[in-house]
Amino acid sequence: MPKQEFPFPMPNGWFCITRSHELKKGEVKSLKFCEKEIVAFRTESGTLAVLDAFCPHLGAHLGKGGCINGETIECPFHAWRWNTDGSCAEIPYAKNFPPKAKDTKIFNYPCVEVNGFIWAWHHLHQEEPTWEVPAIEGFNGDNDKWGKIYHYDYNINTVLQEIAENDVDAAHFPKVHGSPSLPETEAIIDGIYKKTIAETLYNPNNNVSEEHKVKNHEMFTTTFTRESWGLGTVGLKMMNLPPEGGEFIMINASCPVDNKHSILRWSMRVSKNTEDDLGMAIIDGIANGVLDDLSIWDNKSYVSDPILCDGDGPISKFRKWVSQFYSEPLSG
Repeated sequence: MPKQEFPFPMPNGWFCITRSHELKKGEVKSLKFCEKEIVAFRTESGTLAVLDAFCPHLGAHLGKGGCINGETIECPFHAWRWNTDGSCAEIPYAKNFPPKAKDTKIFNYPCVEVNGFIWAWHHLHQEEPTWEVPAIEGFNGDNDKWGKIYHYDYNINTVLQEIAENDVDAAHFPKVHGSPSLPETEAIIDGIYKKTIAETLYNPNNNVSEEHKVKNHEMFTTTFTRESWGLGTVGLKMMNLPPEGGEFIMINASCPVDNKHSILRWSMRVSKNTEDDLGMAIIDGIANGVLDDLSIWDNKSYVSDPILCDGDGPISKFRKWVSQFYSEPLSG
């Protein structure tokens, strides 16, 4: 059987294009997003905008030498200035403002900042957002309960659907990640929202770097809860950590680059009553765990009609849920 390429078009939804602290006032950032070149920028007052990257005048890339001029982005080619809504603000050398320039807009992506990330909305037919990015506990200035935030970024050679399917693929955890038991996974679905709950035996030294391994720590039973809002936003929580019932929380903020590449941006922290060697081991082990998947994702073929058994987890239920995020039917 020849290798089957992924049939998915670019999905609709909110996706993370960068972290908030990585885009400062007066800065322009060139990015790739859903098979398009875009620019994210903050004006001098700090207003955020995300536009298609190419100037409609003569096609210069606004992210390659473009700069902020007041509340506009200035083209590096002829210094045409564009407002945050994509309209033309000024042509510095023109004696008369062309009517066509008044009617032209660079496409402006809806964008928001929440959870420490900048999110842009993608829809294949440029329809408006149909849900909001949720504010997730522990990542919006609510620091009294939580310890330090750790950031990890990954460039992945596959599409978001394949990455997200791992959450419900219970049987891969023992083989790929060395989990000591097969997690019992339940999936709850409500519109664009999906929640999976898995009770599992956890080895705190699994996938942990040598420097962060904990001594004299036995395996313990914990509950993993994963909440997803579309394909771009996942919140994960691990509860009842020893010895005092601590918690681990994480955000997976994803971005489809094109039909073969994705970026994952993770933020993780533990509650202050777990901010010790065990807490660091959990963070390090989960950060390293995704590396186990890379070889599989790099080389696998997409199977549209898989042979499933009762221990595989709710994969069919997941695929039915995820189909709503595409404007075109899957081809195969």
